[in-house]
Amino acid sequence: MNKFKSLFLLMLPLVAVFFACDGQANGHVMKGTVSGASNLQVNLDLAHFDRSTVGLGRATCDANGAFEIKSDKPWEEGLYRLKIGAKQVYFILDGKESVVNITADLASIDRMEMQVTGSETMNCYAGIIRDLIKAQLKSPQEAKSFIDRGCTELTKAFLTTQLLGQSAGPFMADFKAQSAALSAAMPGSKYATDFASMVTRMESQQNQQMAGETIQVGQPAPDISLPDPSGKVRALSSLKGKVVLLDFWASWCGPCRKANPHVVEVYNKYKDKGFDVFSVSLDKQDGKQKWIDAIKQDGLVWPNHVSDLQFWDSAPAALYGVRSIPKTFLIGKDGKIVAVNPRNNLEEELLKVL
Repeated sequence: MNKFKSLFLLMLPLVAVFFACDGQANGHVMKGTVSGASNLQVNLDLAHFDRSTVGLGRATCDANGAFEIKSDKPWEEGLYRLKIGAKQVYFILDGKESVVNITADLASIDRMEMQVTGSETMNCYAGIIRDLIKAQLKSPQEAKSFIDRGCTELTKAFLTTQLLGQSAGPFMADFKAQSAALSAAMPGSKYATDFASMVTRMESQQNQQMAGETIQVGQPAPDISLPDPSGKVRALSSLKGKVVLLDFWASWCGPCRKANPHVVEVYNKYKDKGFDVFSVSLDKQDGKQKWIDAIKQDGLVWPNHVSDLQFWDSAPAALYGVRSIPKTFLIGKDGKIVAVNPRNNLEEELLKVL
């Protein structure tokens, strides 16, 4: 599920730290032994959602890859970045730590393959990332299950940005809920205010995008009546009384074909509960066989497949203001639009109205 690749983008605040390469740990310490990192420089930063960073300290690994960064001030709850040579990892501390010790190999440290002592929160986050890398996520619901595993609200907020993106209109409800939870857990913090600002910006962008849509939520869905591959005319209005996903796609559209397995999955799960799909293809006249083949190859087993085979001159596409595909509209039982382009959160939107 390439949409849900970890983002690991970022960001930091206001505290200075001492650095050292050897000696006994005093105060609050980040140290470790990283095989393959001999003589490499190590930098520790505090990071924030606005991508700003504040350097906390640096050290140089010895011949065994051992390093130590000491501070005379306590760790604060926050997001941290550790850079070792060209490798970097993000992790979260809850502010209760004193000495944090990691053991890792340079080749795999950016996959969070490490042993951690001294921080339950860092261990929690590292375990989630390791499982994520193995999981090969197939749906937003799977991504959300990993977010829910976060052991602090800051961890959950960071995972939300990593897995659901920072321009993820379909997940506005998730971002808003996480913003409220983070503000309650860390009131007045830069993390809470930055996250809230990000959510406000995303919502504004979503509203602007929706304002430019030809078809708006709440409007009656214009009828479509076209022949299927066999020549039988099928009408969208014939499905009134069901919840219908109107899906504009084409056999030549790579993103459409990649999205099809999820549509099939949702259809098979809810077809006996009043859900149906009405697919409109933007294939060409000379591409009819490719359209037919794609239906079979992708397992699009619902009967309502139609097209006028006019490519981008498709009459239904013009009627619905479709300028790129895949483009979907979820239609309620009363024949009115309930969601525009619910691809990543189709099941969630469907359950609201089914």
